Amino acid sequence: MKVAIVIAGLIVVAVAALVAIQPSFLKPASLALVKKSDIFGFSPGMTFDETSKLVNQRRYLCRRSRDSYTFECDINGAKLTVDSEEADARHPIWRVKAELNNPGAQDAAVKSISDQFNAQPIKDREGWTWIVGRGLKLSYDGHALNLVDESAEVRLRKEEAKR
Repeated sequence: MKVAIVIAGLIVVAVAALVAIQPSFLKPASLALVKKSDIFGFSPGMTFDETSKLVNQRRYLCRRSRDSYTFECDINGAKLTVDSEEADARHPIWRVKAELNNPGAQDAAVKSISDQFNAQPIKDREGWTWIVGRGLKLSYDGHALNLVDESAEVRLRKEEAKR
């Protein structure tokens, strides 16, 4: 019995030492792959009803554009625009745009965005781009963040081109 207690104590000490050296040891592997894919809780793919509930729950100051499914919000100094598809009956969000008041130094902002979204940036002509989820692209031009469902954006552009 005393031997079992000593062995159990050694196991506990070994696990504690391992966690002290490598804290991510206790995190499930699935959490390491989880990426943030929203801006202030709004994410492409959310339905209009889910969007309305989020606005009410968080008490965001938003107004809905007349005759459309677009929300315009002022949240923590950012002007947020949430665009939804009008043709689909569920009116899912296809783009979230946040115009930042005072984003600060671009390098610091890019690092902060990379940390928040757990993704590596890609530098391009317009600014920075991150892939932050299945088919979701986040871009930053030094002034505004755009989170877009790429497939919905392509489909909407094709529909506009037909008109």
